[in-house]
Amino acid sequence: MKSAYVQAFLEVIQAGMSVDAALTGLKSTLERKNHTKLYAPVLLEVVRVLEADKDGTTAVVAVASASQAKELKVQISETLAALGVDKNTPVKETVDETLVGGFVATFDYKEHDQSYKKALKSLFESITK
Repeated sequence: MKSAYVQAFLEVIQAGMSVDAALTGLKSTLERKNHTKLYAPVLLEVVRVLEADKDGTTAVVAVASASQAKELKVQISETLAALGVDKNTPVKETVDETLVGGFVATFDYKEHDQSYKKALKSLFESITK
């Protein structure tokens, strides 16, 4: 049963879902099915799998649309360089329709979020607190 949760978690991450959303979904699913004791073991196994796959680290850039990737090319390049990406590192671009604009760059378990979604969320949280 644990392996099914691990596999499902990895699949949604690879499909482009944010880690926060995937963790929230995993936790709510485990609570709904009364499997909350599996939360820590599932996460430990996910980390093991990700560490085993680390040898061919790929940078991932999620953008709101393909046209925005072209517009933000310079900013994306600068951000990837700041994350430690060199010219030999493969970069995978994905379209994340949940982003309003901007991009999210991920490399070597580090994330740099320059999306409008994050900016709007931060603004909303600062206003409502």
